[in-house]
Amino acid sequence: MSHKKNKKKERIKRLVYIFLSFVLSVCLFFLSLSLIIRVTIFSPDFMKNAMSSTAYYQFIKEEFADKLKNLGHASGLSDDFVDKFVEDFDFIEIESEYVDAFYSEGSTLVNTTKFKQSMLSALEAYIEENNIDKSKASEANLIYLVDKASEIYVAHVTVPFFSVIGNYIKKLDVPLRIAEIAFAVLSAGIIAIIYFTNEYKHRRYRYICYGTTGAALTVAVIPAVVGITGIVGKASIGTRSLYNLFVSYFSSFFNYFWAFAGVLAFFSVVAFIVFYTRFKKAIS
Repeated sequence: MSHKKNKKKERIKRLVYIFLSFVLSVCLFFLSLSLIIRVTIFSPDFMKNAMSSTAYYQFIKEEFADKLKNLGHASGLSDDFVDKFVEDFDFIEIESEYVDAFYSEGSTLVNTTKFKQSMLSALEAYIEENNIDKSKASEANLIYLVDKASEIYVAHVTVPFFSVIGNYIKKLDVPLRIAEIAFAVLSAGIIAIIYFTNEYKHRRYRYICYGTTGAALTVAVIPAVVGITGIVGKASIGTRSLYNLFVSYFSSFFNYFWAFAGVLAFFSVVAFIVFYTRFKKAIS
């Protein structure tokens, strides 16, 4: 009778520890997810690195110049004027300010004041240099042209998919930090329970191995599914600059899942090796 009770008690213990391993894997998964979001989407440098790695600044300058030339053709502006005007704009600085705005308390709208002033001055100088009849270039016409060019400027500086994400960054910053702390504490607490309440030393490492393995596999599933479906590369985005940026941004984002899965897998292997070593000693 006593033997049956001990077996039943032992079975219940195993189920409890297996459940704790499952909860540990869930906590480690969400901890990894929150940390991945922290070092990617919640980091301005992550977006800037994606822009640099895809030559985004050069592409956007060329595309902006092409659109401005099309506008200029209807107004009698030469391509040389547009090339010279666009060349004076530092899109690295412009895009950096745009990205930083989403991580600060500042406005996320593209500031067009400097652009309008610069273009109006350039147009007035162009009129003087080319002796254009000022009656054909009235102030109203110039302002209309500047406003249209400003709309093109805003459309090219803005990164639509980042704008959608960026609007939530400040709102979710504090909840994300709380989640990180909560999942880290829960993970540490569960590991401590598994470690200090197991009377057999080798078993504590087995259940920790279960938890880290489950977390590693769960984290790895996300980039695996994205890679198999090719959903990132299938994105329908109009311009080459935005398409390259989108692919680079989200490819790098999902690569972090592989990195975190690798770290969890490493701890899983270490836990298994320790378990196996102690288990061999226990039965010998």
